[in-house]
Amino acid sequence: MKTTKIMMLVLLAAMLAVFTAACGKNNNNGNNASPAASEPAATASASSSPSAPASEPAVATTKTIKDGLDRDVEIPTNPQRIIVLGNYGEIASLGIKPIGTIGYYLDKYGAEKTAGVENVGQDEADLEKVLALKPDLIIIPSYFKPEVLEGLSKIAPTIATKWGLLPLEHLHILAGWLGKEAEEQAWLAQYNEKAAQAKEQLKPFNLEGQKAVVIQFWSKKIYQHATGVFTPLFKDIGFAPTEKEAAVTVTTEISEEAVVDYVADADKLFILVDGQADIDTYNTLKASAWKNIPAVKNDQVYLVNSARWNDYSTAAMEWMLEDLVKIIK
Repeated sequence: MKTTKIMMLVLLAAMLAVFTAACGKNNNNGNNASPAASEPAATASASSSPSAPASEPAVATTKTIKDGLDRDVEIPTNPQRIIVLGNYGEIASLGIKPIGTIGYYLDKYGAEKTAGVENVGQDEADLEKVLALKPDLIIIPSYFKPEVLEGLSKIAPTIATKWGLLPLEHLHILAGWLGKEAEEQAWLAQYNEKAAQAKEQLKPFNLEGQKAVVIQFWSKKIYQHATGVFTPLFKDIGFAPTEKEAAVTVTTEISEEAVVDYVADADKLFILVDGQADIDTYNTLKASAWKNIPAVKNDQVYLVNSARWNDYSTAAMEWMLEDLVKIIK
């Protein structure tokens, strides 16, 4: 009996030893888990939290355009300091106030449209004055001499507009270059409204369909122009070009004698004059070589301000509408 009790005590001790060892092993495994064993929990925790926002794509500060000289030019996407040496009218129509321009435009456009704009030279740009204004973009017409273009390009990106395009073509191209498409559409809307109002005011005079011709006195010569230069006259008010007027595609000189035949079938003749000397020239021709021209005999000749009509710009388009209302009424 005593032996049996001893055997049972030994067996119980052995079982306790095994149980203790097993518990120790399990505790060690829990306290020393490998990094790999903890990854799923860490991954789950990371995936349950919001992802870090992706960084915004960088906004381009420059872009490359092909200008009127067929050059690829890198320009600012949002220029702030523009010097305008050509196409001032279109730039103004897009709501842009340049920091500088030549005196020719300052005189033509007047203080209202040029307030605060610096003079960089009367007829040609003074490079030192241009440099002093620190422009980030310069706009010129394509007929500038190569050496002038080169000098300006050393100061700031310089883009040339193609000489010979019509005002609305220049407006559209510049709007695309300068990111001013919305301003272009706004100007077109207000111009169309202005043209409609002018046409309504002139309605009692039955001008639509009447034949008209435009010539210009300039530097003791006479020039004929394509009808596209005078869009307000022909498209907006509704005058019809004569057959000879419609055939003109580029500005060309015409002699005093040739004018007699050129304007023979015109109901109205518009002559661009620049000052009293041109007015005197017309009065002399009116009494002599041109006295038998129908428009002259019928007193249907209108002398208009050359500075306002020969600008070939969107600004000139508005001026023509204003002048037509005044002189016809």
